[in-house]
Amino acid sequence: MTLKKERFIGLAVAVLGLLTLFVLIPIGIDSPDYVEVLALAPEFWPIIVGCLFTLSGIFMAIRPFEEKDDDEEGAPEPVPWLERLPKLAMILGCLFIFYFVAPYLGFVLPAVVLTFLLAWFAEERRWHTLILVSIIPPVLLYVFFVFIANIPIPLGHFEFIRG
Repeated sequence: MTLKKERFIGLAVAVLGLLTLFVLIPIGIDSPDYVEVLALAPEFWPIIVGCLFTLSGIFMAIRPFEEKDDDEEGAPEPVPWLERLPKLAMILGCLFIFYFVAPYLGFVLPAVVLTFLLAWFAEERRWHTLILVSIIPPVLLYVFFVFIANIPIPLGHFEFIRG
């Protein structure tokens, strides 16, 4: 990838982050005027993500890149985008299935399966890593929201577990 192209991608990421912060969040998220705990405000986490996205784009655009020859030994060949489409279709299919299954099965179990599949599509093949990455984040998020933030996470047909 050439230096110019990398800087352009960085600028595009920064612009998308700024659009998220100043257009999408104000238009798409309704927020009360006063929230006791800032971390529980509806726009708090989207703002954090938008800021990180913007900063990542800025750092991509301004950081110095090493000039590399395209003919370097050991440099991976770029994969044509048409060869990437099947994997992209599978990932989008998994996201759509998650969207439609979550109201019935809750968020935790489908999130575990979705995370497992996304890691598998990212070509992770170590089973212990797949299992840990798939189970721990959804369970920790459930524990945080239910027991710390007092925000119930839907469990779908498994509501009987909550008691």
